[in-house]
Amino acid sequence: MSIGTTKLCHVAILVKDIRKAADNWSKILGLPKPNIWTLPPPAEVPAFTDGKPGDYTDCQLAVFELENVKFELVQPGPHSGPWKEKLDRDGEGLQHLSFIVPDRKKAQDTLKEIGAPAPYHIGYWPGGTYAFVDTAPQCGVEINIKTDVDNTEIIKKLQTNPDLHKADL
Repeated sequence: MSIGTTKLCHVAILVKDIRKAADNWSKILGLPKPNIWTLPPPAEVPAFTDGKPGDYTDCQLAVFELENVKFELVQPGPHSGPWKEKLDRDGEGLQHLSFIVPDRKKAQDTLKEIGAPAPYHIGYWPGGTYAFVDTAPQCGVEINIKTDVDNTEIIKKLQTNPDLHKADL
C-alpha cells in the first residue's frame, strides 16, 4: 500500500521572523518576495488540534512558487497551536513535507502501517482538507496529507456543530 502519490506539493519551514526569512530567500532564489498573509478565521477554515477547535489567525505564511514545488515559510503567532509548539521545542527549520493524495483515509492507513499515529491536526478549507501526521520517529519529518475536495458543505456543518469533526469527515 502507498499514500497514492510520489509528487511533493510543498515544503514548510518554521521561522521566527517571516519578513527577514522571505527577504533572504527572495535574494537566494532570485524571486520576488511573496505576499505574507495570515490564516483565515475558523469560520472560513475550521481547524482542529487533538480534536479541539482552534483559532490560528495569528499564524503568517509566505509561499514561493518554485519550478518543481512550493516552498512555504510559516511564522507562528503566540497562539498558533502545533506550529508554535514545534518552534518553541525544536527551533527554526523544516516543519513538514506535504503531499496531495487522492484518498486521505487510505494515505493515513498507509502511515499507520509504518507505526505513525493518527493525524493530530486537521483543517478544512473550501477547496480541500489537510491533516498533519507526526511521522518524525518513522521518517525524520512530519507529513501533511492534503486532498483536493469541495468542503463547502462540511464547513457549513462544522460552523454549526464543531463536534462533527470527531466523525473524521
